[in-house]
Amino acid sequence: MPHLMTRLQGLAAALILVAAPAALLAAPAADPKAKNESPAEKVAKALDQKIDVEITDQTLGNAINQLKEQTKVNIVIDQVTLANMGMVPGNMQINVKQQGIKGRQALRAVLNQVHLGYAIIGDSVIVTTDDMAMHRQFKQKITVDLDKVVLETALKNLAKESAIQLLIDKKVNKEAQAQVSLQLEDVPFDTIIRLLCEDANLKPVRMGNVLYVTSKENAKELRTEPELAPSPFPGGGVPGVDFPVPNPPGIGGIGGVGGIGIPIVTPAPPAPDDKPKEDKKEDEKKEDKKEDKKGDK
Repeated sequence: MPHLMTRLQGLAAALILVAAPAALLAAPAADPKAKNESPAEKVAKALDQKIDVEITDQTLGNAINQLKEQTKVNIVIDQVTLANMGMVPGNMQINVKQQGIKGRQALRAVLNQVHLGYAIIGDSVIVTTDDMAMHRQFKQKITVDLDKVVLETALKNLAKESAIQLLIDKKVNKEAQAQVSLQLEDVPFDTIIRLLCEDANLKPVRMGNVLYVTSKENAKELRTEPELAPSPFPGGGVPGVDFPVPNPPGIGGIGGVGGIGIPIVTPAPPAPDDKPKEDKKEDEKKEDKKEDKKGDK
């Protein structure tokens, strides 16, 4: 009997040893963080992968198609905005040759040659002007469902999910620990951030392509700086979060803060010798009378 027990124990041990490699070879469990990643986070991660780029005498469209294939990211050219700016992608020549660089660096190398920028919006990358890229990022619609969440955590999560760079002033750490609650659907990103900051008596200020959250006093002081001041022109700035808003097509833009650099076209003043319509009519009558007199003679 003892021998039988020993043999059974040995068999059980052998089965465990056989099963162990199979367990090791089984597919790894899915990363819970990967499931919770937003589309923008997945795009950002894909652009962080290193690639080799060799583009020689290609149009912008062909260069973008090559990067789209290499990065496996949906990259779209904003044809409407470029057309309004008088830019034709088919006339833009691209030459880039680099190895072992991140996808985002390759994309930037291509766009720098034609003075364009890009924005990650949802699951796509939009190639457009720098001003329009920032405008579209800050105006992208998002949904929030927050219930007593620390403000700092909420802001950083929203910025990460929207692929927007956000920095919180270290001097407002205490206010940033306030708990906030907010439930809204399909609301512009800048509106959501402003509402959340308002609960903690803070203000967001755009500094370049970074959203800086600070005290209301500091925000007011920062906006006195020329490059950060809201645009004095209609449509050139948004209270609370200041960023350039492109002017509508067909309307002259403003070359200053908040505009997109399209010069205003104003009608030329009338020439000094131009006469009013009434005077022209009188002159015509006089000429007619002269002609009549000649005919009588």
